[in-house]
Amino acid sequence: MAAEKKDEYIQIGYTALRDPATGDYLPAVPLYIKASDGAAEAEQKVIEDIGNLFAMRMKAYMDGCKEAGVEV
Repeated sequence: MAAEKKDEYIQIGYTALRDPATGDYLPAVPLYIKASDGAAEAEQKVIEDIGNLFAMRMKAYMDGCKEAGVEV
């Protein structure tokens, strides 16, 4: 009998529901997507995009501090 191929999954984050009675968060549960042909490449692109976004935000912050005469 041939061995079944197991699907691979990539964790993309967490989610948590709220308790309807108290409004508190219930335990967090990991979120996964099925690892397809382009999933790993897309993951790397997102990492690069978010890194660039954070760098631009930090530069804007530093420039604003400089203009305001605040030393960082």
